[in-house]
Amino acid sequence: MKWLKKPISVILCAAIIFSCFCAAAQATEKEENPTIMISGFLCSQLYMNFGKENEEKVWGIEADSVTERIKSDFPRLAATSAGLLLGRTEEFGEVLGSGAAYVLEKLRCNPDGSPVYPVSVYPNNPATSNVKYMRENGFENNLYEKNMCTHLSALTDPSRVYCFQYDSRMDAITVAGELNEFIKAVKEYTGADKVNIFALSFGGLIVSTYLYLYGDNNDAERVVMSVPAIGGTVVPDRIFRGNIDLPIETVVEFFEAVLKGEHNLARAFEGDNVDKLNSIIKGAAPAVSSCLMYWSSLWSLCSTDLYEQLKADFLDPVESRNIIEKNDILHYEIMPKFAETYKKCMARGTSISILCGTGSDIATGGGINGDLVLPTSGVSGAVCAPLGERFPDGYTGVKTSCSDPEHNHISPSMEIDASSAYLPENTWFINNQYHGQYFYEEYTKSLVTKLLLTDEIKDVYSDPDYPQFENSNHANRTLHLKFNNSPAGYLNSKDTALTVENISSDSCIKILSVVSNGVKLDFDASGKEMISPGESIDIPFSGKVPEVGDVAAQITVSYVKIGSMNPLCTADFRVMVDNGEAPQCGTGFVSSEFESRLQKAIPDWFYSFLSRHSLKDAAECIYNSVTEVLKK
Repeated sequence: MKWLKKPISVILCAAIIFSCFCAAAQATEKEENPTIMISGFLCSQLYMNFGKENEEKVWGIEADSVTERIKSDFPRLAATSAGLLLGRTEEFGEVLGSGAAYVLEKLRCNPDGSPVYPVSVYPNNPATSNVKYMRENGFENNLYEKNMCTHLSALTDPSRVYCFQYDSRMDAITVAGELNEFIKAVKEYTGADKVNIFALSFGGLIVSTYLYLYGDNNDAERVVMSVPAIGGTVVPDRIFRGNIDLPIETVVEFFEAVLKGEHNLARAFEGDNVDKLNSIIKGAAPAVSSCLMYWSSLWSLCSTDLYEQLKADFLDPVESRNIIEKNDILHYEIMPKFAETYKKCMARGTSISILCGTGSDIATGGGINGDLVLPTSGVSGAVCAPLGERFPDGYTGVKTSCSDPEHNHISPSMEIDASSAYLPENTWFINNQYHGQYFYEEYTKSLVTKLLLTDEIKDVYSDPDYPQFENSNHANRTLHLKFNNSPAGYLNSKDTALTVENISSDSCIKILSVVSNGVKLDFDASGKEMISPGESIDIPFSGKVPEVGDVAAQITVSYVKIGSMNPLCTADFRVMVDNGEAPQCGTGFVSSEFESRLQKAIPDWFYSFLSRHSLKDAAECIYNSVTEVLKK
């Protein structure tokens, strides 16, 4: 058996060498990048004397401080409340404004942008600002985007998920410098070569400024920005001038969505019966704006086209020189080059993605297409039609950023032209998604996760489950619709039915009727059973889909929502017919509103009466349903 010794020895040596190579490979296997979370405006809590016995939280409003102020203001509130009955709404607003100013007092800044009071944030130390440490040591209140932090912590090591804290009063350039130092500290602490970054809202402006100033360091592998404030907003202008016209119905719907409500409360605020509330807000605006005037961050957030005049009207060129110098650089040197900045970073290997909400007015009013807080055009760089209008049939886009004839960057609603976007191939648009609600919709939650932690999605063409344009699937919206053989929002000759999904969390629905406008299709919703939450049904249709392309149409679904305070509901869904050659494009914007059956059938004064008194939706639902029954 001696002859076996030599081959056995060779085999054993080979096994030992192989195991060593495996161990070495395992030891050098690349660990997942640390992830840095950058919050939106006013998310980081602010303190005086943090970590000391006399620590005082001055932002992260506590209920006790608000209650205390209400008690002290009660006599004035009571007196001015009585005045509301006589139409003296601005007096009541002034009292509310003074109360808000009291709460904001310690956040005041001097005319040069420096804090009046010595205020600081929770320290940006990698050892103590990771999710694991903050949870285990009683600092969970300093976690923002808590749900996303929890979600990421289940997928990655929570000690490698970091929350970058910043003072929301400071300008984007200052905070970008602080972010650069924090990224270097995280890399040194973890030994990582690169980091992944998730940024929300104002955080998106900060990280974009960081990429412009420090992108050459090539420290970021993946950057995902949800509704980044990279184009500014009209909100500072409206606050400083007190020029606010609040779209109450939209705001109520937003808060109902945030609170996971599904009772259609916003319908009680339709029409023109909310002027008093707007007047109250205008009364409160001066006291609030005086507290915010010298926050350099608001000047960073101002739309560039409004910035110069606003600066001339409200900032002294000597006293506020520091605010002006930083924000001049931001508005005139940095922001105009964001598209170029992104492309340079992507050429170096950084993946950059943007998520954008559309289809809602801005909270300060004005009919601007946005996500309640930021305009869609500013967030994405896309050309957008004004709210309530769309591009004409046959429109193919300006194609200033993407001129590839094979790429269609026009939204199915024909309101968004992404061919001009900062990143046409890497920007996703979600119709009717409100600002900051990405986590509460499975579509955007999973999209953010994939973009941030994997290389599965390179662009808007990578996965048909994540198209560039999608409708919100928040439970508050109740219905999600698509034709059975087309991407969401499109209709062609392959389609034979409309797929209706109940996306509410706890309400059953019953479809009463489906009506088309702009295209002649007859839908048969008769005999359909209740649709439980999470379930969907196909509603077949007859009629020929027109052989045209890039033409707008609208589908109106009337239904009963069981358990809702307003159970008779009507939902309009705009679609694009994509079934042939496009007609010759007209000029200018056209109305995106289709005249409804009820509107055609009754006098204008009566339809206006129904709208003013929050009865329109219920009346539309009943009329559409009865009409469909009579047709049969």
